[in-house]
Amino acid sequence: MKIDKKLIIPILFLFLGVFSSQAHPFYVSLCQVDYNEQNHSLEIAVKIFADDLLVVLADEGHDKLYLGEEKENAHTDEYIFAYLQEKLRFKVNSQAVQTNFVGKEMEKDVVWIYLEVEDVAELNTMDVSCNLLTDAFSDQSNIVQVTKNGEIKNLLLSKRTTQGTLNFAD
Repeated sequence: MKIDKKLIIPILFLFLGVFSSQAHPFYVSLCQVDYNEQNHSLEIAVKIFADDLLVVLADEGHDKLYLGEEKENAHTDEYIFAYLQEKLRFKVNSQAVQTNFVGKEMEKDVVWIYLEVEDVAELNTMDVSCNLLTDAFSDQSNIVQVTKNGEIKNLLLSKRTTQGTLNFAD
């Protein structure tokens, strides 16, 4: 489902408030994709509640990760990247693309995960398939925001609607 540009600011304020609270009654992730025309790449930042991410990783058999702590498991980044590769996929101009893991950082009770797609000569359309956390949380919402040359397009995905297409060709 596409989101009207006029609605994005109120939605972002709502979700920023949700992300800043200790207990979160809503299950939501944010995926920001910026097309870097100069580097011909997609710069991707995924924001997920750390405790929710730990739940799905534990469901896959990866427990005792100690995310963001000094004793963090040495394989945590591998597990997170493998999970994202399975649950978050992109096609650019109808061609599947591979993401590269850049890194992650903790911000209070959320984790930012950074990915990159290289060799994107032009961005006309983007197909997004995202079912992050939907196996563990039936009411999970995943917001995808894609920016190209200042133009912002959005998708709101969920367990019922896991895919969407954004068109930047005029």
